[in-house]
Amino acid sequence: MSTSPKSAPRIRRVTRVIRDIDPWSVFKVGLVFHFVAYLIMLVALVLLWSVASATGTIDNIQQFMKSFGWESFEFKGGQLFVNVMILGLLGVVLATALWVLAATIFNLITDLVGGIRVTVLEEEVVVGSVESHGKR
Repeated sequence: MSTSPKSAPRIRRVTRVIRDIDPWSVFKVGLVFHFVAYLIMLVALVLLWSVASATGTIDNIQQFMKSFGWESFEFKGGQLFVNVMILGLLGVVLATALWVLAATIFNLITDLVGGIRVTVLEEEVVVGSVESHGKR
């Protein structure tokens, strides 16, 4: 059994051109990204509402609004939360659609101008020869 000497990776600069972004992959990534952000915002909203309710801030705001003559002003937590959920889902759909539209516009523009040139470093590891361990 022989050991090959350690070899340092060879690094070379390579220019690549980004000409196309797949709208379907943008849709999938965008949908997951926006839905996770939506869930995080909902959890933050519930925590913030709980803290505001426990500290009496909600009641203070309601009393403040009533002092201006809005006697029927009242926060209805359940209704408010449902409305925020619906608007948030609409935002997820809209933001994802905008990402797909942007990818499609990018593809159309790169057809005209040729794409975006990016210089990357590629590492190429040279592996020494490996001898067979057993003979038949």
